Amino acid sequence: MKYVTIAFLVLNSLSAFAQDPFLTITSNDSINHQPRIKSSLGVNMKLNGYMDVFGGLNDNETFNVGLINVFGTNDDKSLKADLYQTQLRLTTHMVQENGKVIKAVVESDFWGGNGRMRLRKAYVETEHWQIGQMWNNFGDEDIWPDIMELEGPPSGVWIRTPHVKYKNTFGNPNWIYEASIEAPIATNFTYDEFQPLVEEADQFMPDFTFAVKYKKDWGHLRLSSILRSVRYKLDDEIDNFLGYGVSFSGNYKPNLNNFQFQLVGGKGISAYLTTVSGGGYDGYPSRNNNISATPAFGGWASYGYFITTKLHTNIVFGATQFKLDDSERLIVYESLDDTTVFVEGDFTHKHYYGIFNLMYDAYERMTVGLELDYGIKSIDVKGQVNGVAQALDKSRDAMRISFGFMYNF
Repeated sequence: MKYVTIAFLVLNSLSAFAQDPFLTITSNDSINHQPRIKSSLGVNMKLNGYMDVFGGLNDNETFNVGLINVFGTNDDKSLKADLYQTQLRLTTHMVQENGKVIKAVVESDFWGGNGRMRLRKAYVETEHWQIGQMWNNFGDEDIWPDIMELEGPPSGVWIRTPHVKYKNTFGNPNWIYEASIEAPIATNFTYDEFQPLVEEADQFMPDFTFAVKYKKDWGHLRLSSILRSVRYKLDDEIDNFLGYGVSFSGNYKPNLNNFQFQLVGGKGISAYLTTVSGGGYDGYPSRNNNISATPAFGGWASYGYFITTKLHTNIVFGATQFKLDDSERLIVYESLDDTTVFVEGDFTHKHYYGIFNLMYDAYERMTVGLELDYGIKSIDVKGQVNGVAQALDKSRDAMRISFGFMYNF
């Protein structure tokens, strides 16, 4: 098959595909007045700069409130910048004889450590099916606050997993349902502040999700749910516990301004939440050597306001809480040489997050921004230490100035 290259900055190409990347190729033949095959290579270049004013995130590339070191005292200022968040995206649309489209996407960035390339997305999508690695169906891929920092609010659900997803309508295009089988997430139970002495085990069951979305011109509302089985090893015995949760999210965008929100709650779903994803907070040893799923809940909201057609501002607030009731044992690490063993204890973990920024669309497809990030992390432990009731209450905040630019081509 012969291809016609619609290449760099050709004006008639850009008018035909105004939202496409600059480098797009199409086939000569067409179906229903569309090129039968259209492929494009897109780049989302991002300069990520950040200056830590104070707090416990000096060595962290993202503003992850859950990683604030509440026992630390280092408030040294630091200034760093990189382009590791730059994304490369290869997209292909193929129109079938019946007019339906098959879409394939492969997307990578350089967030694999020290600038190494990392796979973000790789999937094939038809009218009803999506197979591959994409945003997990428990989250809401259509919402994201317009911010400079990469992490996002602590209770956000933006994890990407391999899955098989089916979507359809209830006979009304405004009502969409989505069901998926998701690859299970490993839980290593390596909490930042303490060790519950639970070992990781290979997961055996996939995670199951179901979501319903109501979509209109003004935005959408979405309710999603998840059910998962988490395997673990305790005293050389393998067992499992159930995790489950719900999320309610949406956006309202009657014009350029927009409002977005997400509320999430459940048990054993901490692996899905941005602030502690991968931290092993899904479960803990409760009384009688049983493992209980960790209750977690939180939410965030953002508002974006256009001062002019080019200058816009955004404000974001978020909070998350995890609570372990009647934990059989907690070994709290204040430092490598200072540990405290709590038994029959309660552990509460809270995160608060706030952002304010100004962004300017300097050129077509190019935005520059300046942002103030602020977060607080607190832990509260109550229990018995050597038969004596004791409590540990620690909190610490962090402030960062993020800056940079984004350019899509």
